[in-house]
Amino acid sequence: MDDENKILEDMQAILREKAREIYPEKIFDYGTNPENYGALDNPDGYAEKSDECGRDIKMFLRVRHGKVEESRFTAHGCIFTVAACNAAAEMSKGRTIRECLRINRSSISEHLGGLPHDHSHCALTAALLFQKALRSSIVKRKEQEEG
Repeated sequence: MDDENKILEDMQAILREKAREIYPEKIFDYGTNPENYGALDNPDGYAEKSDECGRDIKMFLRVRHGKVEESRFTAHGCIFTVAACNAAAEMSKGRTIRECLRINRSSISEHLGGLPHDHSHCALTAALLFQKALRSSIVKRKEQEEG
């Protein structure tokens, strides 16, 4: 069994090395080791979505004093979906709501150093999901102010 594990580890190392040759480093890093992965308890903003590259993609935001204090996500999908969601989360940290409105498909793709054409929809999915979570945080805040 140890030989099988060693072979599997070696094969994965070779695949990682080849992927780094093909894709920008940020895509590989964000897609395989996303810092912002995980849920938030009682988020101020929340959204979920599924697409052809990811199932059960969820975005969580914590907003304080008009700025995104924390942004996290969960996703079961391809490396590009995970990387794009991680990029949206990373790009929003410490930014005002107004600044976060600029997070879109092209800004996510640019942040990652470019996405393959056949996976540009992953950046769109992440952007739409992030914007939906941002809207939900605004609605929640208004409801709290009114109630």
